[in-house]
Amino acid sequence: SSLRFGLYEPLKVMMDTSDGKEELAVWKKVTAGLVAGAGAAAIASPSDLIMIQMAASKQFPPPSMYQVASQVIAKDGIAGLYKGIGTTVTRAAVLGATKMATYDVVKTELRKNGWAEGPGLVFAASVVTGLAITITTSPATNMQTIIMSGKAAGGGSGMLSAAQDILRRQGPVGFFRGFGMQWARFGPYAVVQFAVWESLRKACGIGAI
Repeated sequence: SSLRFGLYEPLKVMMDTSDGKEELAVWKKVTAGLVAGAGAAAIASPSDLIMIQMAASKQFPPPSMYQVASQVIAKDGIAGLYKGIGTTVTRAAVLGATKMATYDVVKTELRKNGWAEGPGLVFAASVVTGLAITITTSPATNMQTIIMSGKAAGGGSGMLSAAQDILRRQGPVGFFRGFGMQWARFGPYAVVQFAVWESLRKACGIGAI
């Protein structure tokens, strides 16, 4: 998340051909979020895999991060830590594009309709963003979990095999399995994260998004 937030603004500036004189086009905000999300995920993919395998373990007490990483490397080498990276990056790209662009665009539109910069505006934009993230990332989240937990039928490790597995077992609705819990996570998470981010920007003398 830190990388995603940190990369978003510089990418927006890079694509701004008006030197800040005009509002950046929505597609450019989406692109900035997409690239920021994908880049951050490519770097952090091993930590996602370790976290999912720790959660999926039936050991008691649960294995440590070091133990899981050691097991993965012993079995598949360093490359094993990047199992499912395609799905991870795809999910993160969608999440980044949705999260950053939705928040940015919603805030811009609310300001145009008379909302003043402040906690109320941040809260409203964050709530909408949390719902949007849940809708767009749920399919990739379910595929990522199947791949990284090693529970894909036939031992497949690609997005296509995971998607086929979900369709075969649960039908199209399987892509949105756990939607309520995901929203329960992303809703408060977005509100807290954007509130903290905006506060830090203000404290550092940087303008609001």
